[in-house]
Amino acid sequence: MRTLTISALLLFTIVRLHAAEARPNVLFIAIDDLRTALGCYGDPLAKSPNLDRFAATARRFDHAYTQQAICGPSRTSLLTGRLPDNTRVWHNRNLFRDTCPDLVTLPQLFKNNGYQALALGKIFSGDERELDPVSWSAPEVLKQPGWSNYVLREDTVKGKGAAYEAADVPDDGYSDGKLATLAVGTLEKLQQKKEPFFLAVGFFKPHLPFNAPKKYWDLHDPEVFALPEQTRVIGAPEIAYHTHRELGGYRDVPEDERVSAVEARKLRHGYYACVSYVDAQVGRLLDALQRLGLAQNTIVVLWGDHGWSLGEKDRWCKATNFECDTRVPLMVRVPGMAKPGLPTKALVESVDIYPTLAALAGLTPPADLDGSSFVPVLQDPGARGHDHVLSQFSRPFKAGNPEIMGHSIRTSTHRYTRWIEWSTRKVLAEELYDYTAPTSVTQQAAFLIERQNIVAEPAQAAMRDQMRLKLDETLSTRIKPVSVPTPEKKAKKKKNK
Repeated sequence: MRTLTISALLLFTIVRLHAAEARPNVLFIAIDDLRTALGCYGDPLAKSPNLDRFAATARRFDHAYTQQAICGPSRTSLLTGRLPDNTRVWHNRNLFRDTCPDLVTLPQLFKNNGYQALALGKIFSGDERELDPVSWSAPEVLKQPGWSNYVLREDTVKGKGAAYEAADVPDDGYSDGKLATLAVGTLEKLQQKKEPFFLAVGFFKPHLPFNAPKKYWDLHDPEVFALPEQTRVIGAPEIAYHTHRELGGYRDVPEDERVSAVEARKLRHGYYACVSYVDAQVGRLLDALQRLGLAQNTIVVLWGDHGWSLGEKDRWCKATNFECDTRVPLMVRVPGMAKPGLPTKALVESVDIYPTLAALAGLTPPADLDGSSFVPVLQDPGARGHDHVLSQFSRPFKAGNPEIMGHSIRTSTHRYTRWIEWSTRKVLAEELYDYTAPTSVTQQAAFLIERQNIVAEPAQAAMRDQMRLKLDETLSTRIKPVSVPTPEKKAKKKKNK
């Protein structure tokens, strides 16, 4: 997809000119830790009527992948259009302005072109230290007073409390309900203004703790969430698994995350309850867009920042290069889009969203973005995407320079991952998975789960070598050296502001 055909270029030009005349609004909806656990993605455990209804009017991407399966780097990649290696954002505490101080972000591009660019909830980060004021027309609203993870008094503790909660409260009892109310009110105000808007709304669930109003827990039969006994991926190197224990340490959850079958079922139930809860809040927002007469001139993007594992193959949470963690839900609705409701199998990455939205709005993006516009796929779900997409993760997960890096490429049928010592580029381990072979990858419900690393099998030598070359070419052409400002340059720049 990086080299567009003549017909695709023509489509790109037509859509761009049309968008420039209409000055479309953009509603960007980010959902934290949402894997493709939605009815529209074929998950039989999910109850997500609002997102399923939205999918029927949008383009659902069945093969969208994040650049790094953790919130800070994944969001930075989307909002900057750059790969993690090109911003040096491999950790939630890394700041892209430290290495790329003059970079123009996606919302900043819209702001610079006369849009009201506003952020509500978790967009760049869930931590005030990683916000980016220059990107927005007004200060970001990360949280407001009273937005708390916990409602029940016994759970209002510092640090990690209970891993889940089901208080019998209305939707506004938890933060995402309050966020939806704020977002609807913001839409009502924006509808009165003349200038177009770029409104980003970032919902917090289903991120841990799995807290949602009781009625969303009651939607589900707890018995369906039983998890069969799981074993690790055969032949996968130890570094393929994360050591960052996000779930470990919550109340009643051991540090090593070795939970009982009963507790695993409860945690899985809680995750899906949170999905249903956030689905209802997105529904409120989309209904308001329609009620206010804004839907016909608003591009809507719904994106999960990375995938999530719920005990499959002895793994919880994210932070790996496996399929469950790197694959993300992505749905895009464009007014007047051809063939709405038809999904696409085109391979796309999170960094592709920046150039796509710029094209749809008739804006000129920075020349050095790492993604490619998928406007042709919005016009024709059968249009081709990338030949392969790139994800990565470092070990250990820390704010400094990586010690070990795992780069992973995914084609329509295979995944190849290479782990290297960062300082020397020495190869430490390799992985290869065939998503068409049950001996390598199994299907559990709607999810592809790696079963066995086949990189050392003689019959796979040709495929392994082919994937090695693909990764070599990808890294040599897409990774650009970053010039890190010296402390003297930083001080001089700050003084001149």
